[in-house]
Amino acid sequence: MNLAFRDVRYHGFKFFSSTLGVSLLIMVVVTIGGIIRGVILDSSTLIEKTGAQLWVVQKTGAHPGVGTFGPFVEISRLPESIYHAISVIPGVAEASPIVAAWEHVPQMPPPTRLMKFMYVNALLNTRSMVKPGWMAMPHVQRFIVVGYEPGRIGGPPDIIAGRGIEASHYEIVADNKTGFHVGQRVRLGNFEYRVVGLTRHMVGFTADPVIYMSLRDAQNYLFQTDPNLLRSEQAVARQHARELAATSPRLIPTVTANEEARLANTLYVNAIAVKLRPGANARAIAAHIRRWEHLAVYTDAQEVNMQLMGSNRLILFQLALFRDILVLIAGLVIGIIIYTFTLDKVHEIAILKLLGARGGVVYRMILQEALFMGVVGTLVGSGLELLSEPYFPRRVVATSGDIAQMLIAMSVVAAAASILAVRRAMRIDPRSVLSTG
Repeated sequence: MNLAFRDVRYHGFKFFSSTLGVSLLIMVVVTIGGIIRGVILDSSTLIEKTGAQLWVVQKTGAHPGVGTFGPFVEISRLPESIYHAISVIPGVAEASPIVAAWEHVPQMPPPTRLMKFMYVNALLNTRSMVKPGWMAMPHVQRFIVVGYEPGRIGGPPDIIAGRGIEASHYEIVADNKTGFHVGQRVRLGNFEYRVVGLTRHMVGFTADPVIYMSLRDAQNYLFQTDPNLLRSEQAVARQHARELAATSPRLIPTVTANEEARLANTLYVNAIAVKLRPGANARAIAAHIRRWEHLAVYTDAQEVNMQLMGSNRLILFQLALFRDILVLIAGLVIGIIIYTFTLDKVHEIAILKLLGARGGVVYRMILQEALFMGVVGTLVGSGLELLSEPYFPRRVVATSGDIAQMLIAMSVVAAAASILAVRRAMRIDPRSVLSTG
């Protein structure tokens, strides 16, 4: 006869309602850990999936090798032709020009029911914190445009629907978070593009989805001067030519040609992604590239660091601290539940002692109940978290390792609480049952 099983059946409602409460608490703890992992993945996926070990960007300041924070964090502009010189450096397997910038379209993906609920909940919770208009739902969707040379590194790593970019112009591959579908036509700037493929989990460190297009399309889209601004700059150039005619008329053709070439030039990139040959010395190759005074070089780890420890570092620190506090609270709650649950059975324990039951029998009963509550609570809470992950608007990822750690921690807490509770209960004098009978 298993006393723990019999006791759980006798106190079924109290026991299982307490276990459900523990499960929901564990779900929150595991979810916070999943959000932390999601922030880390959002900050690293785009860099890691590119497959580059070095990133060449524009140099800034007087210090050697110091540059902008890379194409996905800050503005960096380089002549496209630089990648040819980098590609012939010994140890370099491939140098790929990359164009990247944040853009937007007036087309938001349809909000899910969870998203609507979260928005209404946010409105209610921030009612006293904001002014009118601060929490209005946006009608434009922000994303990251990544332009790459088809056939080189930098393109979408996984296609989950459709195909990759094959034409030289007017085809894009979008992350599925954009809400686009294969075959859809999307107008970006002055051009119309067709969605030929979808990828997954390709987002920037701000969780904005990525849209891939060919390098030429990205250059035309991002660097081509707006027609209205072009007319304004051409008018300024003509005025400058008229002023120059009075002093140096022979320079007019040269100055005019240079100005027109500058306005028409779109052959810029934001970075060069460099893939090294196996066994190549990344530090030596980076030092070689830095000899050009206008270039800076970062490793892939440094690029991730600048994204993860840039805008995301404070939310990461706060979430990690909040998770630790929640783990401590979960341990205390489980300990208190088990302790009070055991003390509620002081009368039954006293009867067992009066009937001659050994202390080990009581210890095993309480320990089994405590472990059952801790283990089942952790597994159910983790299962609820895993089921809810796909519905969160931002990536949430809990791994089996995270769940195993929580399982071990909660088992230790449950065992410790049961031992303390039983030691307290075993001090009860069995004769007290007779006196109160």
